[in-house]
Amino acid sequence: MSRFSIETFDNELALENPFTIARGTKETVPNVGVRLRADRITGYGEAGPNSRYDEDAEKVMAFVAQLPDPFFDDIDAPHAVAKKLHDVNMPVQSARAAVEMAWLDWWGKSHQQPLWKLWEAPSNKTPSTSFTIGLDEIDVMQHKVEEAAEYPILKVKLGTDRDRKIIRAIREITDKPIRVDANEGWETLDVAKEQITFLADQNIELVEQPMPAAMHDKMTELKQWSPLPLMADESFKGNENLDKTAEAFHGINIKLMKIGSLVKAREVIQQARARDLQVMVGCMIESSLAISAGALIGTWADYVDLDGFLLIKDDPFEGLELTTDKEVQLSDNPGLGVHPRD
Repeated sequence: MSRFSIETFDNELALENPFTIARGTKETVPNVGVRLRADRITGYGEAGPNSRYDEDAEKVMAFVAQLPDPFFDDIDAPHAVAKKLHDVNMPVQSARAAVEMAWLDWWGKSHQQPLWKLWEAPSNKTPSTSFTIGLDEIDVMQHKVEEAAEYPILKVKLGTDRDRKIIRAIREITDKPIRVDANEGWETLDVAKEQITFLADQNIELVEQPMPAAMHDKMTELKQWSPLPLMADESFKGNENLDKTAEAFHGINIKLMKIGSLVKAREVIQQARARDLQVMVGCMIESSLAISAGALIGTWADYVDLDGFLLIKDDPFEGLELTTDKEVQLSDNPGLGVHPRD
């Protein structure tokens, strides 16, 4: 029987540029790393706690610290670690995701196989990722768009009183497809309809979370009317009733830091397909460690928004690649396929 030890480490990430959405601005992100050791093998995981879900680095470290020493000793399969972590009476989803990630990385390394092969993923590549343009002064956003010329799909943060000006300014310099994320910023049905009416003629692929998550009934009305696909982000953390979600959205955005488990994420994708829901796999601001886990799930998705590691300085991990079409490509190295930089 393997004897495990687990510890956390600081994985704070500095951003290349201040990142602004409708709820605020970040310059650094206090992520937390996890190391899981046994049999001279180390598995790594990463938590990206988000205040929107009442999580922070301190709660992640507390979650890991209270796991008893023999917690992993009788676990021999992915579903077993997912179930055991789900039963821990401390609902810090980003911590659960990080610990499960570390075990899966260890498990893949112990089998000397990449996790995507052990899980029989449809590919080692995701669909092309979008590249996010955060809120800023309009000329700065235009400059960011120009700097992102190599990316075929943009994701533009909206949810302000400048939304139309922003899109018009971006359309002055590019006609490439745009995914819009309002981050709950349109707070009435009339405003949401007005904005989507405008966006429908602007080569917009989809709209993420146009209205606050609490406004399910209004979102249901919006879906029935909308000429653009609507994706649930803040409205879908992972435990919601998918039948109810399908009333208000055309698809869901799965983020490991919300759903708390790669194992569960893969199951939810199957459940979403049965309801004709489209699937996007997204991320928080994360290093290539957590993005590699998201990319594994993203091999089953219709869309991915996995650019979190592209927005940071000095990524502490390496091994994840982008193709010329900006598909996120998993390596053939064991486990998640990434490792700490020297």
